[in-house]
Amino acid sequence: MSLKIQQSVFLQITSVFLSGLLVSLAFSPISLGPVVVIFLAVLFHRWQHCNPRQAWWYGWCFGTAIFLGGVYWVYFSMHDYGYIPTAISALMTLLFAMFLGLFPALTGWLSLRYFKVNSAIRLWLVFPLFWVLMEWVRSWFFTGFPWLNMGVSQVEWPLMGFAPIIGEYGMSWLVALSAAGLVYVFDAEMKKRFMTIVAVSAFWFGGYMLNDIRWTEPEGKPFSVALVQGNVDQVKKWDPVFREEIINSYLQQTQPYWGTDVIIWPETAISVFYHQVPEIIDGLERQAQKSGTDMLVGIPYRSESTGEYYNGILGLGTERGFYRKRHLVPFGEFIPFQKWISEALNFMGLPMSGFSRGAASQAPLKAGGYLAGLTICYEIIFNSEVIQSLPEANYLVNVSNNTWFGDSSMPYQQLQISQLRARETERYVLSATNNGVSAVVDDMGHIVKTSPQFQKHVLLAKVQARSGATPFVRWGNYPVLILFVFMFILLWQLQRKDASNVEAASDRDKNISD
Repeated sequence: MSLKIQQSVFLQITSVFLSGLLVSLAFSPISLGPVVVIFLAVLFHRWQHCNPRQAWWYGWCFGTAIFLGGVYWVYFSMHDYGYIPTAISALMTLLFAMFLGLFPALTGWLSLRYFKVNSAIRLWLVFPLFWVLMEWVRSWFFTGFPWLNMGVSQVEWPLMGFAPIIGEYGMSWLVALSAAGLVYVFDAEMKKRFMTIVAVSAFWFGGYMLNDIRWTEPEGKPFSVALVQGNVDQVKKWDPVFREEIINSYLQQTQPYWGTDVIIWPETAISVFYHQVPEIIDGLERQAQKSGTDMLVGIPYRSESTGEYYNGILGLGTERGFYRKRHLVPFGEFIPFQKWISEALNFMGLPMSGFSRGAASQAPLKAGGYLAGLTICYEIIFNSEVIQSLPEANYLVNVSNNTWFGDSSMPYQQLQISQLRARETERYVLSATNNGVSAVVDDMGHIVKTSPQFQKHVLLAKVQARSGATPFVRWGNYPVLILFVFMFILLWQLQRKDASNVEAASDRDKNISD
């Protein structure tokens, strides 16, 4: 390979990698959503002019860069709290990003390897289709990690108007179509450029107009909530020496707010099993009932009959109930393939947990006179699971402990996802965290109030319960997936047509030569 060709390849790979890194600008806390169209267009342009093998490498570089720039914060949980050495933590973070980068790599390779269609069809149909399909696969493969999906980047931007209709993956598809349109504008003739600009602008403007449509209705009068942020040091959280101090701190923070309709303590605010502190639970329940308050408290729960234990939310006040977390964090709350890899993880010093999964379908808990759909920590990122409590639930609650991720962008990214869940469902989302960012998000996905990070705080707000269902709540991701099935059928037909035309042309040439 000549030096000139080597330099050209290096520049192309560098431009793709840098574009992937810059994708993080589209997500919170910077939230420049539309710029993701530009960076994705860089990748699509490269894919338009390469073979399947090159498409794989371009996609892998782009995807690895996305996750290096966007989920770098896993390093802090491993290094600062898992006590894994710096070099190993950095290596594991890189390997994690490289693994996630395989999904964009597969997108490029599959698009060019199996779809021999003209470049315009590949750009408009194949690339957006496979991009979103791989996002969806990433949401369930190896328990799922649908973080940094392109649809999330459009929170507070025009395309968010489509959220209650087609959800996150439909929004990702519109982002990918916009990127395809941008590439086409530069490659097509003038007339087609104008038509492309009009078409892409139409669905961005359409998203803006859809924000005026409401799919649900207010239910009753607004009620008051208090989100208690304890700011407990992770080092102290599970140490029995500090257990009484931590519980007393939460009680002192809560004391002035008895009489509030709903008080929420964050994930594992009580860091001891439910059955081990009956006097604390009974005391909270008596005070709640006396004050006319309902409480939702993060606390682990252990089954006396099976010995299994769960990450949970306890409801107190009007009625005592329990929610058990159903989507656990791999290597944080359970160990995949523990039989084969536990010794290796022990060698690296990674702390292990053995939580069990809660039932897939759990009834909402009543708090404040209305039903609350509950999630714990990163369960909020799975839109198909969030809507399982709907339309019965009148509002949504997420409790979390973001201390694991230090002073990083992770809490803001999770809040951005909560905003999208609120818009998809047209429900308020109450996000109660240990050290911030605690927040109240309204039913249109707008942030009403947030807490400061890294300090004790009680966030007070009024919440409007809602009833009814958006199209997304009724149908979930199925319309988008069904659309993709029809697109696959269309592409198959186009390929057959192209193949028939090529074969006919070959026969004509042969007859002429004979």
